[in-house]
Amino acid sequence: MNNSSTIANGNISVIKNRINGPLSLYDLEHFNENGYIIKNDIDLFSEQQQQQKSIIKDNIINESIIKLNQNFLNSFSQLFQITYSNSHKNNNINNSNIEYSDWPNLYNNFSPTDLIMNINNNDNNINNNNNNYNNNREKIISLDCNPFSLFKSEIVNKDKIIESVPLKKWRPINSILFIGDDSTASINLIPKYHKKSIQYICEKYSKEKRSLSKNLFRSINSTSELYKYDSNLISQFKEIPLKKGDLIYYDTRLPYCIISNYNNDKNNSNNNSFIKLSYLPNISINKNI
Repeated sequence: MNNSSTIANGNISVIKNRINGPLSLYDLEHFNENGYIIKNDIDLFSEQQQQQKSIIKDNIINESIIKLNQNFLNSFSQLFQITYSNSHKNNNINNSNIEYSDWPNLYNNFSPTDLIMNINNNDNNINNNNNNYNNNREKIISLDCNPFSLFKSEIVNKDKIIESVPLKKWRPINSILFIGDDSTASINLIPKYHKKSIQYICEKYSKEKRSLSKNLFRSINSTSELYKYDSNLISQFKEIPLKKGDLIYYDTRLPYCIISNYNNDKNNSNNNSFIKLSYLPNISINKNI
């Protein structure tokens, strides 16, 4: 059975052998059109909610609990089926514009049901990442990809020249689990911008990227100084209050910003309110994560 079938003309309902899972046809259509969905009504993490103390211990996520949740795996399979799993051949039609395509995939097609769990315990606390989170209610553009080159990282080498280096992993879809208290945080997103952000940022800021070369050995794809205060993008933010247990799935090209009402205090229990976790395509670049 071929479970890889990228959307044709945006019509998800015609996909053959559509994968069964917790996401409805409406959810899939919403993700295709807007680049994100937020789920809370189907108990994706009922095990974790019942055993919240065991989800995170000593700032480490308990992966075994998450792996037991078949719904979480199936939800990523559903999303990959309608997006990236079969888009490689389509992108090859015009490889020069691959990064501007709907679902850019430089690698091979892959099975949406054969995925690798990815939890970065070194970065599970979004509260520690000022690009993603702030408690001053200041809206700052953040991306989970390198907008200047989706399929490689960039650093400033010893000669102060921007140099390309291989990606450590390819993660086109990500998710954030909110386990804080209701109404203590919100996420700002730009609906429908996941298929526009790369071209917009590249066309507006590529020339200015050269100015970053003064920062020796600095990673370009984690540097948002060029666009994080872009007034045009910020004006398009849609703010969505979060409830405990909300799971935000998003395309990593989608600009976003998380706002919290709590102070970023190490003694504050809300410091572990957000967990980033995902499944990755089982392709060569992701096998050594």
